[in-house]
Amino acid sequence: MPPKRKSAAKCSAQTRQSKRKNTVNSFQLLEDHDLTDITPEHVNHVFLLDSSVVPEGGPTWIEFDMLKEENYHNLDASKRDNYLLPFLIRKCAVKLLKSMQALKEQFDEKGVFINVGRILTGTAGAGKSYVLYHVVQFCRASGWLVLYVPRLGTLAREDNEEAAKLILEAFLEGNERQLKDMKYHEKSLYDFITEGFNDEKYLATFKKIITILTGKLTIPVLIAIDEWNSRFTGDSLCWEVLNTFNDKMLMSGFWLYSISTAFDPVQSLRNADATTITIDIPPYSEEEFDAILECQQYFRRLPAVINKDQIRYHSALIPQMILYWCLDWSPNLGKLFEDVLRSFSNHAVKYYKGRIQKTLDRAKHLTTNEELITHQTLAFFYINVAVKSLPALWEISGLFVEEKSEADGGEYVYKCVCPPIHEAIIKYFCWGDSNVQSTIGVLVADSSTNWWTLELLVACYFRKGTPTTISLINKDLMGKKQQQEKLHITISIDFEQTVPLINTPILPGTFLILRQGHPVCDFIAYSSENHGELFFIQVSKSSYMAHNSKVTDLGDTIRGNKSILEHYMDLCLMEDGEKRFPKVKNQDIKNLNKKLPTGVYYVYITTSDSVLRSRNNLKNHPVILVQGDDVRSVVGVTWDLYKNKI
Repeated sequence: MPPKRKSAAKCSAQTRQSKRKNTVNSFQLLEDHDLTDITPEHVNHVFLLDSSVVPEGGPTWIEFDMLKEENYHNLDASKRDNYLLPFLIRKCAVKLLKSMQALKEQFDEKGVFINVGRILTGTAGAGKSYVLYHVVQFCRASGWLVLYVPRLGTLAREDNEEAAKLILEAFLEGNERQLKDMKYHEKSLYDFITEGFNDEKYLATFKKIITILTGKLTIPVLIAIDEWNSRFTGDSLCWEVLNTFNDKMLMSGFWLYSISTAFDPVQSLRNADATTITIDIPPYSEEEFDAILECQQYFRRLPAVINKDQIRYHSALIPQMILYWCLDWSPNLGKLFEDVLRSFSNHAVKYYKGRIQKTLDRAKHLTTNEELITHQTLAFFYINVAVKSLPALWEISGLFVEEKSEADGGEYVYKCVCPPIHEAIIKYFCWGDSNVQSTIGVLVADSSTNWWTLELLVACYFRKGTPTTISLINKDLMGKKQQQEKLHITISIDFEQTVPLINTPILPGTFLILRQGHPVCDFIAYSSENHGELFFIQVSKSSYMAHNSKVTDLGDTIRGNKSILEHYMDLCLMEDGEKRFPKVKNQDIKNLNKKLPTGVYYVYITTSDSVLRSRNNLKNHPVILVQGDDVRSVVGVTWDLYKNKI
């Protein structure tokens, strides 16, 4: 698991402006690269990798259907193989390749392996699949017999016979020469597998092949499997195939598995124990990310001049994000950045929303309390509660970074590593989506968190950003129905609670989410009518009936540079210097227009000394208190589903 506290030097580069200059692209392709050459000087260089050598498929994130000739205009199909794939040589991969080279030399000398396997770990997007693919390519070029499964999660959805067939097909194609040289019962191993195919005995043939591979052979065997944790999720359809793998029995083989970030290898993998060695794959560095960017510029899929700081900021140094930039930029390199950004964001948000959903799906296998905390943390990011610690699943998700926050008194809080993640969280909580209902269901079931359900209901509703008519019935004013107000509310600005003076203009349509526990209000909105009337809205399930005094005179104007709170607190200041707090009683209904500023339905004066200020001329507008069943008039009939649980 990554360390909880990150120093400034280790914080993700995408969260701040890069110190690297946006220099002119000096990219040079590494020509005629020998795949078995693992010279350190080649680190961060790109070469053209022959993907046809690995017919099983590529790394999880590489979408081959998008890597076509028309997208790589500089790859001339008449001169070069269509299967050539621009590939980055990573430092962490070179280190692993050297280990594999040493193992091969050890096997050539002794004919056996002593250490039989490793597990690749790392945060999501770190490139575990990419490194595993590089190892497969290297070993196949170095004379290993390689059985490679690139997407076990996808394979696990097939039945046993079909899964065995798919593995054997790729195994035959990728290892034809070695299999034809290996004898089995007076025939080649290649012919044995082919006969099994002809008889459609895929599973039986596969089991026999695994038995052969675990025995003593004259060449080293690599069993490389990506998404190995899919073997333990409980919903596989090909259990016989998965259980056939027995890495502990290997005599001439070495297993190398990649697992997703949700799994502790020692605790979760059947054949792992305290002696299992893991290899941590670090996230992409800025240098690695830039090398891939420059490669795409070289192949004219990105403009020759781009703002790399902006690309990094929106991409979180994840190479898959570069593919999304290329998809929209390569057809027209003259497109403006702002136009491409919109389309890129759609791709990225979809990608991150999937990552969020995967994390929550994995939480189902945790204890009830751990699942609750996982959902609650995501809700906190949505409703703008400061997150100062992350549960394990979010800690290793790669979605958040810990930074010092002046708004939280200099404490460290977690924030999204890039804007698309923030947008993906908003998309996740779109009302009507079954996803948000599952989170609300988890939170409302526990008495310690069901209060957050109310805030989620209101926040999810208003983030739709549509003009919404609400009818507020104030129970303390004899149940009289107040005038309807059309509130156009959407998310756009996050005001920090500790900022004493707000100088940012508040525009119509702005929805402000304040920190949890903010003493003034829960959110602020403008009316789309009445000249942009400003509303400070407070959501509460209590009635605030403790205020047993009321003021004798209320003005309707605010003079000087005062906040709304200060204005009402001044009105409550009695001659003896003690502050008293108002409560509008039933008998005050006849004097409502005279005693309260226009539009104020209920005045709640907090005892807090908070100073929410605004220097614009709209600060003398009303406060609305939404209470009890009045919430139904805001969020609709959905309130009926949860009101008895909150």
